Amino acid sequence: MKPPARSRRPIGRPRGDGRPHLTRHEALLAAARLISAEGYTGASIRMIAQELGVATASLFNLFPSKDALLNELVVYLAQPSLDFYRRLGGLSLAPDVALYKSLYEEAFVVASVDPALPAIFYLPELRKPQFGPAQQARAALVGHYRALIGAGCADGAFVCDLPDLAAEQMLQLTETSVLAALPESPADRAHASARLALRGLLARPERLDAVEAQAQRIKLTIL
Repeated sequence: MKPPARSRRPIGRPRGDGRPHLTRHEALLAAARLISAEGYTGASIRMIAQELGVATASLFNLFPSKDALLNELVVYLAQPSLDFYRRLGGLSLAPDVALYKSLYEEAFVVASVDPALPAIFYLPELRKPQFGPAQQARAALVGHYRALIGAGCADGAFVCDLPDLAAEQMLQLTETSVLAALPESPADRAHASARLALRGLLARPERLDAVEAQAQRIKLTIL
């Protein structure tokens, strides 16, 4: 007769205040806020643990090092957008419509979330060799825009001198939605960002309203 199966214990130690065991999601968001405020060097694992109310060992049970934590954080933050791009690609949209929709949804999310989260993508430390997974995640985000711009140039919808530069600028345009303390809603900022980008790329700018109308009928969102 087999002994009864034992339930797996949650990773990490119980917190002193009686709250549930630490989750990766909770740890990553707390790390993002501290790293954004203090810089990567200034935000120690001990500080992140104190913010969460856990022992330092609880964080090391989840992440073997601070470098590993930052790599996972960038991949974690990029994944909802990458999933959205994959689903959008399955719709076989015209490049201009897909670009408008991508810019709108990305800018909307960025304008709606904690400002600490988009700032993580611009840490100077991410250029170092040990952050390869983070670099690959960000490159995949830029690659989505590069593919759409290239396809739009090929079919005559876009005019663009340097597609690689434009792709980087597309991503940065969406991320600036969080920087200015504007009274406009996230939807208004997303709308303005997408129109600004398409107006500069379209070979026939008078098509902008039609492109926007088609994009707005697509029900996909970044989850």
